[in-house]
Amino acid sequence: MSAFSWVDGAPDPDLLLSYLDQTARAGSRMKHYVMAAHALRRPDGPILDLGCGAGHDLALLASAGLEPVGVDPSATLLRTAAQRTAASVLLVQATGEMLPFREGSFAGCRIERVLLHVLDPRGVLTEAVRCLDTGALLTVYEPDFDSLIVRNNRGEDPVPWLARARHPGVGGVLWNLIEDAGCDVLDRVEELSVWRSLAVLDRVVGIDASVVRAIDAGRVGQEEADRWVAEQRTREANGEFYATMPKVLIVARKL
Repeated sequence: MSAFSWVDGAPDPDLLLSYLDQTARAGSRMKHYVMAAHALRRPDGPILDLGCGAGHDLALLASAGLEPVGVDPSATLLRTAAQRTAASVLLVQATGEMLPFREGSFAGCRIERVLLHVLDPRGVLTEAVRCLDTGALLTVYEPDFDSLIVRNNRGEDPVPWLARARHPGVGGVLWNLIEDAGCDVLDRVEELSVWRSLAVLDRVVGIDASVVRAIDAGRVGQEEADRWVAEQRTREANGEFYATMPKVLIVARKL
């Protein structure tokens, strides 16, 4: 479980806020794609940003003339979102499993990097779709850590045990989850992250801590993990480190 599963109880929330700033910059292109997808439909109602975090996407949606509503369980993140949006956007503290809105309240919904952290991704999607009007646009963007590949001296091996999220592979099953929630998938966009530096990947997954968690959980043996880390550090020193991971965006509409 990552710190984003309970931000208000994290030992260093400021570190999480800094990470969100970094990911907002790194993911700017996909965020603008999602914003444009919603804006081009000219919605006649508010857009739900489920798991709005520190408000980066609320500000982006508002800049496009949309009416965003932010929901997040973290009071810490909502305070930052209020500052970022100059308190001009409605913010609601709630969990995705139990949204305080009537059926059909929203003309659209965006979800980004949320389902990998929640207890029940299927339940969160079902609840979000409940709050959408018929025909409303739903965009969901999640990584697929189950497809994280790191090159080694023998080829390329998947290393899903590095992920520290509750549902690291949710990006790979988004299509089915969204259809099961009552939506028609319109498009699937895949963005491939490529890392040529072990240090950069470390900032994403926290390698040392992730290795310890994987060993404790029995997902990888101590000897295998030690060998993997030593090999990747050597490859890094030789300029040979290479890793990739897909991130998946599903664009859908409520039936």
